[in-house]
Amino acid sequence: MRNIVSLLYHDRDIHQGLKAEEPINTALLAQRFSGFAQSLDTILQIRWLDAQGNERVRVDSNADSVRQLSPSELQNKAGRYYFRDAMQVEPPAVYFSGLDLNVENKAIVRPYQPTLRAGIRTGVSDGKQPGLLLINYDFRRLLESLHTLSVDQSALFIADADGYWILHSQTELEWGHDLGHNDYTLRLQDPVLWQRLTETPVISAEMFSDRLVSALKMNLGQSSNQDGATRIYLMVQTRAEFMSAINWQSIWPGLLLAAVIVLLGGRLLHHDLLQQHQRYLLNRQLQQEKEALEVTNAKLDISLQEQRILQDELVETRKLSALGMMVAGVAHELNTPVGGALMLASTLENHLAELTKAVDAGLSRQALTDFIRHSQEGLKLLDENLKRAKMRVESFKRLAIDRASDEIVEFYLHQVCDDLLRSLHAMLNHSGVNVVTYIAEDLRLSGYPGIISQILQNLIVNAVIHGLADVTGGQIKVCAEVDEQNQVILHVTDNGCGVRADIAGRLFDPFVTSARGQGSTGLGLHLVHQWVTHLLHGSIRAEEPTEGGLSFVIVFPREISTD
Repeated sequence: MRNIVSLLYHDRDIHQGLKAEEPINTALLAQRFSGFAQSLDTILQIRWLDAQGNERVRVDSNADSVRQLSPSELQNKAGRYYFRDAMQVEPPAVYFSGLDLNVENKAIVRPYQPTLRAGIRTGVSDGKQPGLLLINYDFRRLLESLHTLSVDQSALFIADADGYWILHSQTELEWGHDLGHNDYTLRLQDPVLWQRLTETPVISAEMFSDRLVSALKMNLGQSSNQDGATRIYLMVQTRAEFMSAINWQSIWPGLLLAAVIVLLGGRLLHHDLLQQHQRYLLNRQLQQEKEALEVTNAKLDISLQEQRILQDELVETRKLSALGMMVAGVAHELNTPVGGALMLASTLENHLAELTKAVDAGLSRQALTDFIRHSQEGLKLLDENLKRAKMRVESFKRLAIDRASDEIVEFYLHQVCDDLLRSLHAMLNHSGVNVVTYIAEDLRLSGYPGIISQILQNLIVNAVIHGLADVTGGQIKVCAEVDEQNQVILHVTDNGCGVRADIAGRLFDPFVTSARGQGSTGLGLHLVHQWVTHLLHGSIRAEEPTEGGLSFVIVFPREISTD
């Protein structure tokens, strides 16, 4: 039993299914449990319980089939003694319970299922999730075999460590401890014999209450935290009326006891040989699986290289898409002031032509006054439009320089955000989304302004495409503050439709998107996560505000070091 528990504990698939950093792989665990249960006819149950005593995976076995229990059938065993005791045993020691009746849903299973449990803790410096790996061994057939050894003149009895009957010629006296019959115990029925049993490991043909008794104290297993939990007393008793007839055969009770011992030893030897054969088959299967795994790993390496090439191509496509959006924004922002300037220049040219005609026809004071007034107004508007164009060009120039530079510089966060919003003005205006910023003008940072601009662009564009596409009155808030640790806390929040539950936990994984049919590659948030963690030395998380939408919280140092 100890070898089987240890083999199951060290099984590679069991370790994979119970990896500490990953969710429990119930399908893989159930598959391995079923394989073990099918190969051993003495197993009643194989299960894994978490640290709170909840059965997370369980396989039941009988003579005909092996069945995995559904989640609704799983139970909490925190109140059972064997769970509490087993969780106190430090691995690699194997815990053995007492021999008692199996209990399901707080009721004894009928017909009775005499059960001995062997288990080992997981999650103690082994990379597995904390819990208990437990095997229930079925002792029904063994006890039924032992019942057949009783004859009219003598009978075989077995009592547990507290004196309750496990095997008795009167079956109604058995399992008194489990059934609540506290008077069905050797301790009360024959105190003298009980006292003698507790004092010596072997009794050979001694008289107790007109009965000839031979007995042997034995342990079904070792237990480091329960003294005597698996101790049993094996007894052969002969009735007083047969004593005179069997005096000359006094050796037979000893031989019967020896036969029982040989039977138990043979059973254990057969069991051990069977386990050795199973280990051989398992080792051969593991070798075959190892070879298959090596072939699969080679294929996965090739697929991974192809995926990296594809990912690099998609990243370049993403960058070109962002560049195209920036160029469109530049064109749109410059079109208005430059167009206005051209129109004003044309208007002034017309006024000058009219003045020239008036000079030829005889210039009046009123015509000269009107020309001067129109010229002053036109020049003023022309100056304003040219200044606006100059401001846009300077803004886009800073944005382009920041994106191209990979050096750490000092910059104002609000200026980086304003430059970005000017380049996105056309897209935001077309989609009807309003971006509101709450960033102090004196918030000065040291780091990579181009990376921060790219991060904000990806988050804003992602919100417009995925969260605010079908929302009227869409709004995005960009807020920044500095905490006590001199870290910048940047919030980008929208009032859109939020994120689907099936991808909420995988937002930053590559190729995860809810709009693949619209051309999305699923790399936007993955790149944002890489930039925040690797270049800004910060962290990013997604939250769902109570009023709806989605919020990204980015935390990074106010001053980024080159070290």
